[in-house]
Amino acid sequence: MNTSRKPWPTSLGIFAVWLIVVVGGGLLQVKGQPTQLDELVKSQLIYGVLTAIVFLSVVITYFDWWDKVGWKGPNDLHDLRLLWLPALFLFIMLVIVLFTGLPPIRILLIVIINTLMVGISEELMFRGVLFHGASSSFGIWRAVWITAIVFGSVHTLNSLITGDFNASVFQAFFAGMFGVWAVALRVRLDTVIPLIIIHWLWDCLAFLTGSSAGLVLLLFSFILFLYGIWLLRGFRSTVAPVDHADRVRG
Repeated sequence: MNTSRKPWPTSLGIFAVWLIVVVGGGLLQVKGQPTQLDELVKSQLIYGVLTAIVFLSVVITYFDWWDKVGWKGPNDLHDLRLLWLPALFLFIMLVIVLFTGLPPIRILLIVIINTLMVGISEELMFRGVLFHGASSSFGIWRAVWITAIVFGSVHTLNSLITGDFNASVFQAFFAGMFGVWAVALRVRLDTVIPLIIIHWLWDCLAFLTGSSAGLVLLLFSFILFLYGIWLLRGFRSTVAPVDHADRVRG
């Protein structure tokens, strides 16, 4: 099916279904009872997220969007050097986890699988499908902020599962900053695959550190937010889809 002339409304439709699957699946899994995210992620596989991955795989294949959503290797391997800062912070988080102690192997495996599924699902949705639609219609710069704001806002819906709206708003703030530097890397690298890995490791290590590194994660998030803004310097707001050749090299 040819949707090249209307990727934005198509991407919004995909997003709406994805959101229903993820949030609805989470509510069904906890049976409407308030449940902390830490408890859910560490105790059982999150089937709503798995279903969302299957859904995205089907629609991306149907529309032949795999290349457009960034499911490919970077065009220039030298650009992977841009990952040095998030890689450094991930290493520090790993050291904190090893210092504070790992959970039992069963919990560790569940956290690893759940956070990997979340990384795949959210990166394909936000830095993949939604960014493709937004950048095609509004240009790269506006698409950065559209996807980051939507990504952050969606996290307030976690309150439907946890029952804690204030905590969800705080999480949405974190997610919004994450969304800026993640989509900046998406633009510069022209691929979502490294972002899936970073997202997975970030969430995994964040859950494993718990509240013991809250201020550290806040500092890392703010520094990476500024890094993302720096990576986007020089970009003009065009209506053309993202093209590696149009990127500013740094």
